[in-house]
Amino acid sequence: MITDDAIIHDYYLLSVEPNSELQEKILNLGNKKHDIIEKKSDIKLKEFDKKDFEKMPRYSMLLKIKFILKRSYTSKGEGEFNVINGKIFENPIVRDKLTGLPMVRSSTWKGHLRFAAERVNNLDGKNINEITKSEIIERLFGSETTSEDAVKGRLHFFPTCFDKKAAKKDVITPLSRITRTPVSGKSPITLEVVKEGAKGKFRLLYFPYPRDKMFSKEQVKTDLMFLTKALELMFFTYGFSAKKTSGFGVIKSNPTVVVSLRPDKQQTFNEWNEFKNYINNLWSGDHE
Repeated sequence: MITDDAIIHDYYLLSVEPNSELQEKILNLGNKKHDIIEKKSDIKLKEFDKKDFEKMPRYSMLLKIKFILKRSYTSKGEGEFNVINGKIFENPIVRDKLTGLPMVRSSTWKGHLRFAAERVNNLDGKNINEITKSEIIERLFGSETTSEDAVKGRLHFFPTCFDKKAAKKDVITPLSRITRTPVSGKSPITLEVVKEGAKGKFRLLYFPYPRDKMFSKEQVKTDLMFLTKALELMFFTYGFSAKKTSGFGVIKSNPTVVVSLRPDKQQTFNEWNEFKNYINNLWSGDHE
C-alpha cells in the first residue's frame, strides 16, 4: 500500500512513469500544499526598522536595496516536488516555512556575498593584497572555523521574501562543460524559479563589533568601501542564485539604495554610482 509519506519521500526515486492512482495522490498532495501556501502568504512579518536601528552604536549602517531580477533566481528547496497549474515537477525553490513565500535565506545571502568578496581585487583605485583582503573578509564575515577562537563578523543578514506570484516553472537543458552543447541522453530538467522581473528587498546591518586595537573611523570606511565592491560583484556580475556561472540571480542596474548610517541622516539613491560615491566620500566635507 502506498502512503502519503511514501509519495513525498520516494516519488523522485521512481524509475517508471507513475500510474493514474499515484498521479492523482501526488496532485492532491501538491494542491493541498498550494492551498496552505495561499492562505499563509498574506501574513505580515515585522522587519528591523528605524526605531530598532536608532539603538545601534555609532558607525552602524543599515542598508536596504530594492531590486528587480534581471535573470531568474534558483534555489534548492527541501521538498521533493511541487504542483503548479495542475502539473507535477521536481526541484522546488526554497520557501519561508511560516508564509510559504519564495525566499532567499540570510545564510544564502551571506554565502554569496562572501563568494563575491573573495573576488574583490582593488579598493579605492588601488590593488589590494591577499593579506589585507583576508583581514577585511574575516572582519566582515567572521571566521570560517568553528573552533573556540572563531570570530563573529560585523555583517548581519536578513532573509528576503518575494511575492507569492513570483515563482514559475522553468526548464534547463543539461550542457557539456567542455562544448556547452546539450548532453546526449540527458533529459531537460524542470525546476521552480523566481522569475525575471520579480521585485525583492535586500537588507544588511553593519554592526561595528567586535573591535580590535586597530579600530577607527578609517577602518569602518575601509570596511564599507570593500562591502560596496562585493555587493556590486554579487548583484551585477555573479548573482546570488544556485547557478551563478550561468548568470542566474543577477539584478537590473540602478536599484534603489537606502542607507542609514549612524549618526548621519538616512540617504536614498536611485543610481548605484551615487551610492558608491557616498560611501567613498564618507566623513569628508559634509560627512564629517
